[in-house]
Amino acid sequence: MPRGIGKLTSLETLSEFVVDKDGSHGGADLSELRLLNNLRGQLQIRNLGFVKNAKEKFKAANLKEKQHLRSLNLYWNADNDDDDDEKSLEDLQPHPNLKELWIRGWRGDAKFPSWLSLLTNLVKINIRDGNFKHNPSFAQLPCLKHLHIDNCTELQYMDDNSPKGSQGEAQSFFPSLKLLRLWDCPNMRSWWRTKKSIDDDSNEDDTTVMGTATTVFPCLSSLEIENCPLTSMPLYPSLDGELELKNTNSRPLKQTIKMNITSRTPSSSTSSLPLSKLKSFIVNSIEGLDTHTLDECLQHLTGLKTLEITDCKEVDLEGMQWERLKNLSGLRIDNIPKLVSLPIGLRHLVQLKTLGIRNCSALRSPFPVFQHLTFLEYFSISNCKELELSAAGIQIFQDHTSLRFLGLENIPKCWHLPEWLQHLTNLQELYLIDLPNLTSLPDEMRCLTNLQILEIGRIPELEERCRKDIDADWHKIAHIPNIQLYQ
Repeated sequence: MPRGIGKLTSLETLSEFVVDKDGSHGGADLSELRLLNNLRGQLQIRNLGFVKNAKEKFKAANLKEKQHLRSLNLYWNADNDDDDDEKSLEDLQPHPNLKELWIRGWRGDAKFPSWLSLLTNLVKINIRDGNFKHNPSFAQLPCLKHLHIDNCTELQYMDDNSPKGSQGEAQSFFPSLKLLRLWDCPNMRSWWRTKKSIDDDSNEDDTTVMGTATTVFPCLSSLEIENCPLTSMPLYPSLDGELELKNTNSRPLKQTIKMNITSRTPSSSTSSLPLSKLKSFIVNSIEGLDTHTLDECLQHLTGLKTLEITDCKEVDLEGMQWERLKNLSGLRIDNIPKLVSLPIGLRHLVQLKTLGIRNCSALRSPFPVFQHLTFLEYFSISNCKELELSAAGIQIFQDHTSLRFLGLENIPKCWHLPEWLQHLTNLQELYLIDLPNLTSLPDEMRCLTNLQILEIGRIPELEERCRKDIDADWHKIAHIPNIQLYQ
């Protein structure tokens, strides 16, 4: 930043202030922010790790007098080698009017600043790459809607208080929180500070574990937990957006499913079931998740639109009931070793428009369930070593006039494209990638008069046959406007 910027006391917009590494460039230091109290909108301060005499300079920035700032981003640098023991976030206190606070890369003391509880107008908090061992309780911030904690590898718990287990306090526990993201916090096993260890192999999956029976997010809409081994946390029965669970524990999910929230509505009402309003569910490598647990969960998800199941090695999709998922429009299945054929129960998914299957090494055929998926518009299948695409009869695809996209990748047993391809008369995009034994295209390609894009990749022999005007298969695809061939 140019030296002397602090003289512009009427300045209203300064989106970024960058600290020089060693001051050799003659740039401004943080003290030049002292009198810039008319700043509005967003202020991002970068390279805070390079600040010398941090305690003095942080105070000199006078952030607590900048009442018009809406968003404050405090970024430390990844290569910070400053060993100043005096530096503390306490000296970067902003004005209580602040709406958004971002803290990234803090490697100083592991204490969170005490002024956070004073920022009662905060709507969004984002903490990333910090070494905090625990956070203050964010639960009492009345306006907080978005909370994102990412890559805080030292973080052990979110709340220093014990779970109260009291319905009377529900109104003051995250009263406005809509979105919660917890990513890459490998040491956080419990939401609360507790001396009691939780045995992952125990059967304490009911809602009495750790007093969480009535500790509930009152209006949370979407929850994402990734690479956090949480076994104890507030429950989330009222989610109506997205639930994404990746590399975490299944215990909070089990507890949420078993909650009894039917007291406010008739027991026969499916809307009273936990998670019944959820729209998107992504489950990936969940400890303790078996076929029974996932099936029990899906029975609640009557409003679900999209479902992704990945790396669930103990799950047998054939043993599950799919009848309740009649509103499902998107399904992705990835790395399910027990999957040999698509479950016949998928025939109940009469609204399904998107189906993706990847890395299912035992899958031999996606048929015959296909004849029921007549609304399907997008079908992609890849990395399935045992799959035989020609196993289905032509009649299965006679009603699939809605299919617009077909992607086939890394299927060694695809010796030729199946005859049923001719029935996909509304197909617009066809992707053929890494099919080593596919050496030619069928004459039925000429029936695909609506095809707009044909992509052929990593199939050298086929690519040679499809080159314009001179090779054997060109006349079968000449009507396609966009043809892409690549090695």
